[in-house]
Amino acid sequence: MRILVTGGAGFIGSAVVRRAVAQGHEVINLDALTYAACLENVAEAAQSPNYRFEHVDIRDRAALERVFRDHAPEAVMHLAAESHVDRSIDGPAEFV
Repeated sequence: MRILVTGGAGFIGSAVVRRAVAQGHEVINLDALTYAACLENVAEAAQSPNYRFEHVDIRDRAALERVFRDHAPEAVMHLAAESHVDRSIDGPAEFV
């Protein structure tokens, strides 16, 4: 199955990416690589021919449309998130 994982460089997303690649799925890891992202967490999975990375912010509609057009995922696991509540208090516009 071809799976698009948003937030695939985050703590939970990277675990999902590693597991899905290990199970033989094609994985498109889509992440904006903000403060919480760590591509080192998927370094082993990235060696697989079943792994693709897209440096995309989920708020960028045109980029998302391109990813869906180019990769035609069969499933989406939406795990992208900003994990620190204090950031949404300090600058709420970014989260609305």
